[in-house]
Amino acid sequence: MANRTTLTAWRASHVRRGRAPRLPLRRIASRQGPQVSEKVDGPDRATGSGPNSDEWTPAETAVATIQVDGRVYDITVRPDGEHVYVARSDSVIVINGRHHIVGRIPVSGPAKRLMMDADGKQLFVVNYDGSVLVVDTRDYTAQTLLGGCASDVVISPDGRHLYAAHDQVTDGGANGAVSVIDIACATSVATVPVKDVAALTISPDGSRLYAVSYDRRTYCEYPAGWLTTIDTASHAVVETIAVGARPETVTASPDGAYVYITHYDTCSVSAVNLTTGNVTAVALRDAPLDLVFTPDSAHAYVRNVRSLTVIDTTTNDADEIDAGDLPRGLQLSPDGKRAYITNFGDGTLSVVDAITNSVATTVDVPGYPEAVAVSPDGERIYVGDYWSGAVAVIAVPTVRELHTDAAS
Repeated sequence: MANRTTLTAWRASHVRRGRAPRLPLRRIASRQGPQVSEKVDGPDRATGSGPNSDEWTPAETAVATIQVDGRVYDITVRPDGEHVYVARSDSVIVINGRHHIVGRIPVSGPAKRLMMDADGKQLFVVNYDGSVLVVDTRDYTAQTLLGGCASDVVISPDGRHLYAAHDQVTDGGANGAVSVIDIACATSVATVPVKDVAALTISPDGSRLYAVSYDRRTYCEYPAGWLTTIDTASHAVVETIAVGARPETVTASPDGAYVYITHYDTCSVSAVNLTTGNVTAVALRDAPLDLVFTPDSAHAYVRNVRSLTVIDTTTNDADEIDAGDLPRGLQLSPDGKRAYITNFGDGTLSVVDAITNSVATTVDVPGYPEAVAVSPDGERIYVGDYWSGAVAVIAVPTVRELHTDAAS
């Protein structure tokens, strides 16, 4: 059974009274697309309490809570750990290492997902309408790469190309395609016909792009799915293989040996061995939403509608992990030793020991947590509250101490 550590309310001595001083920020204009400004509307707000003391009493593990005045959809951290980016419905909030808001990036629609290139120089904002904005994190200039309607997008590991799946209108009607966009000049350099793409992923070395599809116009309840492999150098389809019905997401393992595909309707995962082409169906007891691999590719953690599953990639054996209610955010620590899961239903953060595949401790966090991100050094966890519009910064060493106390 998981150890549950009940936390007391944030002690008054831990709360920083008043507001932090306003930082001198310069205004920066964008090159194209939405204007990007570093000007903050009001004083920085990095405190130990929120606007409603009954609903927003931070956990004792929180070193800061930052009000971002809007629902939190996603969080990502720059590779050097210097800045945190928080997606809201109309903007992306920039938070520095001292937990101060230092920038606000307007976006044209609700920001669904944030991605960053390997060196942290480019932030990609994917909106719910399928449009994509790229922001230069050095001077906050921005440009629109894609106007909308993409079902999924991925960035090449070298940060040079964006791959977008979308419908393409031709003389014969609407057909599916994957567009290859040169990020530096914001122009399409190739189009690969692929029918009805639901999701994309790319190999760690960037040489292969993988697309999952199913016939969206069929009357069949569970239409068959297929995996298409594209050579990114030639932009040619090199292989197509059958997978389970109605694929939803696809993820490549860090070692490039597998892709795992989730099937919400059939409560299963297709494990594809890219060396042999073999496809193994892994049955689950719950409907999967997405998954992440451990850095050594030995295991895949699957976030389901109401549960968490871990799959051994060697045997494809699946084991259930007793996490909290309605798991929503899932991130691994940089060393792969822990998994962090935000539980929307009961307002907690589950910490999973990746060695034993069991919940090491469960921490109360404010509100209704959804988005979660981990700092590159593994020392901070950022948890976004969907409803109240705040980000809690949790110190990992404190969580470890709570686990020790609970076990003793």
